[in-house]
Amino acid sequence: MTTFVAGATACALAAGLWTAYKWETRPLYRPEPLAGQSGPASRFLLAAADARTRHASDGRLWYVHRVVGETVLASSKLRPGVHYTVQITQDAYSVGAKSAKDFGKLPGYGPKDQTGVHWNGDEVTVHPATRADRAAWTADLQPGAQELGLQEPDEERGPFKQEGAELDFTLDDAFNLPADPPKLRAWILNYATKFDHKRLRDPDLYLFTNAPILLVDRLVNDRVRIATYRILAGVKGVRMITATDASGHPGKGVAMRQTTRDYGTIEWQLLIDPDTGRLTASQGIVVTPGHKNANLRPGTRQFFEVVKKAEWTNAPTASLLPRSLTDPNWGPPVN
Repeated sequence: MTTFVAGATACALAAGLWTAYKWETRPLYRPEPLAGQSGPASRFLLAAADARTRHASDGRLWYVHRVVGETVLASSKLRPGVHYTVQITQDAYSVGAKSAKDFGKLPGYGPKDQTGVHWNGDEVTVHPATRADRAAWTADLQPGAQELGLQEPDEERGPFKQEGAELDFTLDDAFNLPADPPKLRAWILNYATKFDHKRLRDPDLYLFTNAPILLVDRLVNDRVRIATYRILAGVKGVRMITATDASGHPGKGVAMRQTTRDYGTIEWQLLIDPDTGRLTASQGIVVTPGHKNANLRPGTRQFFEVVKKAEWTNAPTASLLPRSLTDPNWGPPVN
């Protein structure tokens, strides 16, 4: 009898734990029709989705070349107390494949299968932000990033996380993402709640500041990129802009503002080629600084990227990589 009661208790406990687990891991968001927005930003994003549809492609490898950057206040090493604002930039590259077979074997990587590789350019460049900053930098004998004690730019480019998980899903997840916009929206928002399992306070802000990672950075098919534009077209609070990217090229795009105590109000901008539906740049513009970026003037491009290439290709893997990754015996020339 005692054994029977103990067994029944254990079964009841297991059933209770399973029920609690199912409750805690239930989807908080379900596919539902996207909110209809009729403003200029929504029309622009829907047109970008249509353009991307016309230029959709596929290939064995997804190749990305970006220039990422950050604006910081530098301190003179020659003149104590002198400061000036500079932009630091660096090239960032990635090659990803749908499978290890598609990526192929590379010398020096051993027997482990590879599905992709990421690397940065060797140089971190310094660009004074204004004429006054250039004059101060020139008076300092034009020091480089290392001489100024500056690190590589932050590739995350913000946004400043307030809630929701980063979209750092696996390659398997990437190729199983739904291309149906309502289903993709629900998938993204449910992934965002995977840690605390609480509904987001501002799902629209989360979507605008996180979903664009699918447009360039993640290895997904073009149908998912098209769906991403359609999701963004239904986000509230997005406005149409004309802006200039960090390389000096003007373009059209969309923007949304985020306010935090640490960084004040940042306007996150996405610049998009309307003819191809390709994301060409993204940047965070300081509207009102907070205490962590109080040394940056309003209008400063604090975080930014310029997308040089983001495309499917069937080129040989080695042809896309630097020699330092393909030749285990190669080393930089000695001066």
